[in-house]
Amino acid sequence: MSDVAETLDPLRLPLQGERLIEASAGTGKTFTIAALYLRLLLGLGGSAAFPRPLTVEELLVVTFTEAATAELRGRIRSNIHELRIACLRETTDNPLYERLLEEIDDKAQAAQWLLLAERQMDEAAVFTIHGFCQRMLNLNAFESGMLFEQQLIEDESLLRYQACADFWRRHCYPLPREIAQVVFETWKGPQALLRDINRYLQGEAPVIKAPPPDDETLASRHAQIVARIDTVKQQWRDAVGELDALIESSGIDRRKFNRSNQAKWIDKISAWAEEETNSYQLPESLEKFSQRFLEDRTKAGGGTPRHPLFEAIDQLLAEPLSIRDLVITRALAEIRETVAREKRRRGELGFDDMLSRLDSALRSESGEVLAAAIRTRFPVAMIDEFQDTDPQQYRIFRRIWHHQPETALLLIGDPKQAIYAFRGADIFTYMKARSEVHAHYTLDTNWRSAPGMVNSVNKLFSQTDDAFMFREIPFIPVKSAGKNQALRFVFKGETQPAMKMWLMEGESCGVGDYQSTMAQVCAAQIATGYKPDSGAKRC
Repeated sequence: MSDVAETLDPLRLPLQGERLIEASAGTGKTFTIAALYLRLLLGLGGSAAFPRPLTVEELLVVTFTEAATAELRGRIRSNIHELRIACLRETTDNPLYERLLEEIDDKAQAAQWLLLAERQMDEAAVFTIHGFCQRMLNLNAFESGMLFEQQLIEDESLLRYQACADFWRRHCYPLPREIAQVVFETWKGPQALLRDINRYLQGEAPVIKAPPPDDETLASRHAQIVARIDTVKQQWRDAVGELDALIESSGIDRRKFNRSNQAKWIDKISAWAEEETNSYQLPESLEKFSQRFLEDRTKAGGGTPRHPLFEAIDQLLAEPLSIRDLVITRALAEIRETVAREKRRRGELGFDDMLSRLDSALRSESGEVLAAAIRTRFPVAMIDEFQDTDPQQYRIFRRIWHHQPETALLLIGDPKQAIYAFRGADIFTYMKARSEVHAHYTLDTNWRSAPGMVNSVNKLFSQTDDAFMFREIPFIPVKSAGKNQALRFVFKGETQPAMKMWLMEGESCGVGDYQSTMAQVCAAQIATGYKPDSGAKRC
């Protein structure tokens, strides 16, 4: 597939194979979906048409929220009605319907077909991803293994909390005081632990890149960490008397490593080295005596102070002193299993379970039978908001429609939104799909915004080749619509700039301070009529 996106003409898009349509905000995504839907209903498009007209029950449209589903269904119904009226009158002032009418030979028959579609819209296959999975599992109960009816639960948060609290009781309450103290320094209780891991309890089980050994326990990890710290403490006690002379005779740059600070650092570390190890906290000054730090503070051409202690400190600092990964790994596995076991006991099924069940069924030995049954029911699938798709969801779509004759899989979304991992979306899923489709297209005109805003955004994001972090997701400039040429923001008789850049003066600050200051500036600008010198703090 070419990396260059083609400008989309929705009335000429080939309606077979896999196609990716990239639609920025305001470029007519919903209009495009509705136009493609009408073409598929009537078999329009000449050589680019689908082999036969489809019914509303054969045209699958998937989006990611109930609100979007209702909006899309209403928009499609309205377009079907309007095109039907245009067919009856054989004329229209709508440019889209005018082009479609030119292709319709028998307008009376088309009007009848559209009337039937309009009446069947309540049965139209416009679903959320979970609604689609649930319906496929129920309609293909034998192939999917869903032979027993289960109650759908919409909110699993209470189940997850109960499972997390159970994990905490079993693993944390019985801990010896010194280990419990380390755990409580990280999480005050099960609620805090759940906040950290909740997103990983949804959807597919995460893959742990470097999992701890199966037989490792909190006690064994704690003992290992304490032993590492105690070893360095002993090395410090043995070598501390040599350090002043060793550093003094070296080529250390005293502007960066002065004697006064050196004495303070040694005193603090020496006090720490005499203490019993009850915490993984290390003195901040310990880094000053790592071999790497000392090398950075040595004059060019001078001799770097060297000692086995310095290398031991390097090693201690290089590997995390934490039980966090061990607790999280064990908690994820046990909490997921506890929740799944409790749902089985109650005969319940969550939204994520439906995805997992369909995914598993499609990957089983009889998976192709199930995929063929779904393709027969839905020869064409349009996936709206595709940037919100996670790896499991894309795997489902791909398993059903990838490289299948006389089918179409149309993926529609805004790749710029995929970087935010909204609802578990994965930028790499989008890039994988982009590399696998037959062709990808872009909508090149913004029909919503003023020319000044469109041009400002184009200029801002065209400053670099990787505006969205990944070169595989390039910024593609769009045009402003002719009908918006006079559109601008006027306040109290004055035209306002399309875009204002507010930057704080002076040194950098924290996110909280920045947000607070900018909120005050924005409020002051609005309250005083967008005057640049209206008393707001200058930025």
